[in-house]
Amino acid sequence: MSNKKTQGLKKNRALRYKKRAPSYNRCVSRLRRLFVAGKIFFITNNLLRTRAHFTETDFEALAAAFLRVRRRRRFLLTGYVFMPDHWHALLFPAEADTLPRLMDSLKVASTRSLNRARGNGPLWQPRYYDHAIRDVKEHHDTLSYIHFNPVRKGLVQKPKGWPWSSIHSYGGP
Repeated sequence: MSNKKTQGLKKNRALRYKKRAPSYNRCVSRLRRLFVAGKIFFITNNLLRTRAHFTETDFEALAAAFLRVRRRRRFLLTGYVFMPDHWHALLFPAEADTLPRLMDSLKVASTRSLNRARGNGPLWQPRYYDHAIRDVKEHHDTLSYIHFNPVRKGLVQKPKGWPWSSIHSYGGP
């Protein structure tokens, strides 16, 4: 090979590698989501690490976005908690809906609402954690986990002390 060809190949190879910037997505598994119907899902959705934690105004906007999407998509919300850097929920998608489409709607609606006050840009991590609830005991345990999350994080002394939780819709401690 001539010297010019070798230099050209090296330059092309260098450009190819330069285009591949490290990103969050390279570290996260790209497993396909199963389209399971008729299940309640435990969801955890995290704020991007580069974004500031939620304020009271942000929590209000997030709750309003959830309400708008609930009216439009007709999903059931059996429990939730909004935390400063993430949220948990127990969601039951409507019969004709799928979890990925529902989550996309929730992320888009909440990003639009929150970006009005916070500025533009991505808000949520690209992926979310989901787990299909299998039985009543697991639902109860997961709901308890959700409601006690602010206590475990040291934000309040009792679950009822955190205003951004579904604990207020349930009886109990």
